[in-house]
Amino acid sequence: MQKQISKNRNLSVIFFLGATLALGLLFLVGMPVPVAAQTTISCANTAAIPNPESATLIADCETLLGLKDTLRGSASLNWSTSRLISQWTGVTVSSSHVTGLNLWRKGLTGSIPKELGNLSNLQRLYLKHNQLTGSIPKELGNLSNLQRLYLKHNQLTGSIPKELGNLSNLQRLNLNGNRLTGTIPTELGNLSNLERLDLGGNRLTGSIPTQLGNLSNLQQLLLQYNQLTGTIPTALGNLSNLKGLSLENNRLTGSIPTQLSNLSRLEWLYLNKNQLTGVIPSQLGSLSKLTHLHLYNNQLTGSIPKELGNLSNLRDLYLYNTQLTGSIPKELGNLSNLQRLYLKHNQLTGSIPKELGNLSNLQ
Repeated sequence: MQKQISKNRNLSVIFFLGATLALGLLFLVGMPVPVAAQTTISCANTAAIPNPESATLIADCETLLGLKDTLRGSASLNWSTSRLISQWTGVTVSSSHVTGLNLWRKGLTGSIPKELGNLSNLQRLYLKHNQLTGSIPKELGNLSNLQRLYLKHNQLTGSIPKELGNLSNLQRLNLNGNRLTGTIPTELGNLSNLERLDLGGNRLTGSIPTQLGNLSNLQQLLLQYNQLTGTIPTALGNLSNLKGLSLENNRLTGSIPTQLSNLSRLEWLYLNKNQLTGVIPSQLGSLSKLTHLHLYNNQLTGSIPKELGNLSNLRDLYLYNTQLTGSIPKELGNLSNLQRLYLKHNQLTGSIPKELGNLSNLQ
């Protein structure tokens, strides 16, 4: 009898060990193991939403709570269902919608969540001056009410999504100071309400799209410090509201388009540090509001146009490190507001005009 009991115990141990081993093998080959169901944080009937009937605000609230851990870093985000959503860090609420998200200089890391594209009433998105990485989500192109998108001074990589061209209400787009690559999407030419476009300080390549000449409301175009090639599109001369054009520090070739003289509101023109050739168009002398003209470090030839003496508001005239020839026009002595005149490292001849002595503001 004792032998039978011992035998049964041994069989039980063998069965237990065998069952355990079988379960282990099933786990190793990928057999699904039951896990606790994920719970979605609800904002309904909480202190976060004062009006329980506001379905849109509830959805926005739940979207933001779902992103809180993704937008990690040193930021201390007080987003919680126990606090009124309008008191959340960086969140602006208007007419029962989240309309603004201002999280600049919050020490955010990680990638930009694509779920931000669900905030359909968002008008302002400021994520500048953080340490965000990864690419710009194409889902941001769903934010049809967005007016301002600032992602500058992060560590974003990849290309600029063409879907940003769907943001028909966008007025400001600033992606400056990242590590973006690829070409400038032609679709950005669809942003008819755009007033400022800043793509500077990246690693963009290819040519400047002629479609940017369709941005009739554009006031500032900054593409500096990239690796852009090709010529300056003549279509940029159509930007009748443009006040500032900065294409400096690229690899642009060809001549300076005479069509730029159509930019009657232009105040600063930076084309320096490229590989531009040809002469300085005399037509630039018609830009009566111009205060800064930087053409240095190019391969420009010919003489300095005397028409530049008509630029009565000019403060900076930088023409050094080119291949200019001829004499210095005496008409430059008419530039009564000029503070800085740099003509060094050219092939200029003749004497210095005595009229330059009239430049009383020269520093």
